Amino acid sequence: MSSEVFARSPMLRTVLLKTVRDQRRALTWWSVGLIGTAAMYASFYPSVRDNAETMNRFIQSMPEWMRTSFLSASGDYTSPAGYLHTEMFSFFAPLLLMVFAIGAGARAIAGEEERRTLDILLSTPVSRRRVATDKFLALTAGTLALSAVLWVSIAAVGAPFDLTPNLVKLGAAVASAFLLALAFGSIALAVGCATGRRGLAIGVTSAIAGVSYLVDVLVPSVASLSWLQTLSPFHFYADNEPITNGLDPLHALVLLAIAAAGLGVSLWSFERRDLAA
Repeated sequence: MSSEVFARSPMLRTVLLKTVRDQRRALTWWSVGLIGTAAMYASFYPSVRDNAETMNRFIQSMPEWMRTSFLSASGDYTSPAGYLHTEMFSFFAPLLLMVFAIGAGARAIAGEEERRTLDILLSTPVSRRRVATDKFLALTAGTLALSAVLWVSIAAVGAPFDLTPNLVKLGAAVASAFLLALAFGSIALAVGCATGRRGLAIGVTSAIAGVSYLVDVLVPSVASLSWLQTLSPFHFYADNEPITNGLDPLHALVLLAIAAAGLGVSLWSFERRDLAA
């Protein structure tokens, strides 16, 4: 796309609108996947609810670290909130949002550079800082849109199966998953801005996410190492169990701070890197 076309087209006058426009097909398919996932888990709920006694016996037979990591603090599994916390929000929902956000963050600058379209983008009267900021805002908008789809789909498809959690607290759980995904998406953006390599951005961020998750799940079983859990973003995502207790403002601020730090590193590294190298 030439800079002349970029300047003339109303939809492409900002990098933000261009990137959001380019995401529309991916967001459509991601939305279909999220709706299908919500419907699948909702359809399983009646069998869990109707076999509460059997499920509770099974839960009590699980190792303590497993109950602590994947169930609510009360060990509840058969209530709507407990079921969603265990099946959707302990792993699957944040994972899906993170995959999207990390991919979008890695593609934002590094993807443009590898496709050799970054030079065209920077030939327009738009600063590097503006490009990186708009890419971050597009990443935020896409992740937020998918989070809204997740909230609406659980609320809509859950009702016929009596999977009816408190909608405000469901929103808190979705918001927490969004903030976690945004934090890791900003890390991918920062690595991409610093290196210009999309694969490296995805790999490094995925490794950080994997180690963070294992630290949050496994470290509490070792009392002397429990303090390490506070270094994991996943701790600030799930420790308060938002679907039961609502969003913890301090935990939300920590995740926002990680996202802001990622953006700051992105701006600093992208402005200073020699793109001709």
